[in-house]
Amino acid sequence: MNKLKTVRIAVQTTVFLFAAISLFLLSFPVKFIETKEIFLTSPSLLFSAFIAAQYITAGIIILAVFVVLALLLGRVFCGWLCPYGAVMDFFAFLCRPFRKWRESAPSKGLMSKYYMLLGFFVFAVLGFQFVWIFEPITIFSRFINLSFFPFINTITDNFFQYMIINHNFGEGIYNSLRNNIFASRSITFKYQFIFFLLFIIPVFAVLFKRRFWCRYICPLGACLGLLSIKPKFLLRKEACCLNCGKCEQMCRSNAIRRDGSYIPSECVMCMDCTTLKCGVWSLKCGVKDKKAVNSTLQTPNSKQHYKGITRKEFLFWGGGVLAAIYMMGRKAYGAGKRIKNPVIRPPGAMTEKEFKEACVRCGNCMKVCITNGLQPVMLESGIDGVWTPKMDNIIGYCEYSCNACGRVCPTQAIKALPMEEKMLQKIGNAVIIKEKCVPWKDGVECLVCEEHCPVPDKAIKFEKEIVNGIEVDVPVVDFHLCIGCGVCENKCPVEGRARGIVVSPLG
Repeated sequence: MNKLKTVRIAVQTTVFLFAAISLFLLSFPVKFIETKEIFLTSPSLLFSAFIAAQYITAGIIILAVFVVLALLLGRVFCGWLCPYGAVMDFFAFLCRPFRKWRESAPSKGLMSKYYMLLGFFVFAVLGFQFVWIFEPITIFSRFINLSFFPFINTITDNFFQYMIINHNFGEGIYNSLRNNIFASRSITFKYQFIFFLLFIIPVFAVLFKRRFWCRYICPLGACLGLLSIKPKFLLRKEACCLNCGKCEQMCRSNAIRRDGSYIPSECVMCMDCTTLKCGVWSLKCGVKDKKAVNSTLQTPNSKQHYKGITRKEFLFWGGGVLAAIYMMGRKAYGAGKRIKNPVIRPPGAMTEKEFKEACVRCGNCMKVCITNGLQPVMLESGIDGVWTPKMDNIIGYCEYSCNACGRVCPTQAIKALPMEEKMLQKIGNAVIIKEKCVPWKDGVECLVCEEHCPVPDKAIKFEKEIVNGIEVDVPVVDFHLCIGCGVCENKCPVEGRARGIVVSPLG
């Protein structure tokens, strides 16, 4: 095996393990690596979030590093560093004994990801961020955070509970796992099967075309492709007398043409072609003469197929995006009207409009929530709010002494509040539903909501009222003290989702 390919596999494996393990171990309290920086390495996410929310972080510095890498080495991120790409490559490796791929010449179908990217950016200008649906880093993180981890956590919990109860074995191991790796509670998320499907379908698409997702859909690959039109370090093909077409057929990204040239903006630098025994492909720093340029990029007097992104197309698309920003930016941001929160957002969340634009739906905040109360939204906050986090007080509540969600948010859509400030952060208002509340409805004393209220001065008070001819203490809410944490709704003894006290979103 070529040494460069061996290095690539080692780097790809290391990066995958780092991303997967750090996401898997993300928990409350945060004991291991904080993973929010992982999401700042995605140009498509950053650019879209920047346009939509005008948000700049230290991630721009990380972005600059990857831009430089793309200008020097092309789409090296896709072939060497992308954890989702590593999953696809590993699945293709497992399928090799049963599936033989034979690639045809590159086609204009490879342009589809660029058209999709342009559409995402136009939506971002209008204040709607949808790139996270197809962005590989967030697909990978949503799967680990909201699908894979809850499944493994449940399986592990059930196994050890069975072994401890029935065989009196494994209690020490179970406690160690709970304290260091798994959640100390049952954890589940809505729509976790959907997140599993969105992860696994592109992986199985490898059976049709290797790196199918990367070729035709991936917005990150499109971003890097635009930067990789002519990288500094190029793959160069020396004189080939056989014209066997093996390199064309083995190219996992469909970047090699039949005439022996290749498309730098499509090449993921997997280095497969450099392992051929003929040794005609190698990595060179630029090219020395015009003949070499023709050999690598154009090859005259031969039938031409898809040529990749040209400078003209790059300037046209870039100009179109800038024009869209100029014409629609004021419309998108000029009104400045506050949108009513349709759901309860985590403490420290931006205003509703800005929050939906800045949130990349990575699932970090939901996974780290100690009560499992943060759950993904579907359409409750509009189509542009799908999979953003909301507080579901029936499942959990906002723990008074926890600010973990802000600490792990990669774009600070949820601000990292100091604990003292977080404890004062208001996210909703508790409202007594007298038709359901036991003291108000039946005249029977109930102290649950007041007992569980975490506010030092108690946001829930008691007043004397005559109910059914009996004087009873009934709860009332002090809206000046209530922060809307939802523990009262969660602990209310009234069964069902219609509790005797509910927390409403801020207006």
